[in-house]
Amino acid sequence: MYNDSEIMKGLINVKNRINSLRISEKDSVAVALEELRENSIANYKEGENVVQVNILQHIPIYHKFSIKDINSGDFIYKYGQVIGKASKNIKKGQHVHSQNLVSIREFIKD
Repeated sequence: MYNDSEIMKGLINVKNRINSLRISEKDSVAVALEELRENSIANYKEGENVVQVNILQHIPIYHKFSIKDINSGDFIYKYGQVIGKASKNIKKGQHVHSQNLVSIREFIKD
């Protein structure tokens, strides 16, 4: 991590520091690489650009958050793959987890 003196000297641009990961253009979620607090900003790379998302809820480290508005019933993509369906509407910046996602594993029958 960065120390306060590096930040104070301007060596680290905190505002645009990458703190989340999106792998595929298909993805509707990104993964937090650190804890993201409510009302903070998530930054991820899309090509050479840094995309910012206003975080609406606490996102634990390595959890997913929506990078766009998702309607109930829409497929949710992570790493370019369908991981499930939205069980309710999800706003951009909200935590995506079992409270609003039906896992694809529930659709697969033995």
